[in-house]
Amino acid sequence: MLQVSHEGHLVTLTLARAERRNALDTACWQSLADTCASLASDASVRVVVLRGEGEHFCAGADIHELRENISDAAWMKMNQATIASAMDAWANLPMPTVVAIQSSCYGGGAGLAAAADFRIVANGARIAITPSKLGLTYRLVDCLRIVEIIGAARARELLMLAKEIDAVTALAWGFATEVVSPTELDTSVATMVSRITSLSGYSARGIKQNLLKIRQAQTQDDAETARVFAEAFGGPDFAEGAAAFVEKRPPRFL
Repeated sequence: MLQVSHEGHLVTLTLARAERRNALDTACWQSLADTCASLASDASVRVVVLRGEGEHFCAGADIHELRENISDAAWMKMNQATIASAMDAWANLPMPTVVAIQSSCYGGGAGLAAAADFRIVANGARIAITPSKLGLTYRLVDCLRIVEIIGAARARELLMLAKEIDAVTALAWGFATEVVSPTELDTSVATMVSRITSLSGYSARGIKQNLLKIRQAQTQDDAETARVFAEAFGGPDFAEGAAAFVEKRPPRFL
């Protein structure tokens, strides 16, 4: 189950299967895909936070469900397509995304974390990506997201050796944006949200669009990126940012 909460410019998505350490079944993957598709067209949303209900972030895909359907080729194909759709919809959201990680962050949960823009990790969290323990692989694009964050050598350790790392190692490797105590996790997430929403939403979306296109090996501006760049100079955010700079005050973006 995925819970969705709107509060001003913030949307919080909560993986709500605490009894299974928030393992992702097909219904949850589909809900995530559908929710992200809806959020992508909502210009009022400035930041999306993904977190887990209870003590854990996410134990990964629901292996019990997969095992129950292991002989059903049609179901397995559907499940794989649903997971891919959800992963890509989450990764391609046009606004900044933040993941709050505590305790378990495994498999598909770690994949979702890697597809976010920022990861705040509580001390005591354990992060692992273990397809090699299950006889599985990851899609190329999911591997690429890991490589982009921690580099190819570290990605080999996570993916090929099924290495489990703690929060301190996650920070040293570049997987974690910030490491905090478990009691500070909510406050740190709120601080990150406040930081994001204090800056230009136009800038955040434009820059993220560019970063997503760079991931796809694009190296030159196209009509869309050129338009977004040019229109910024006549937009309300630049007017406010320039006024705040001249007046030596913090900008007040809508």
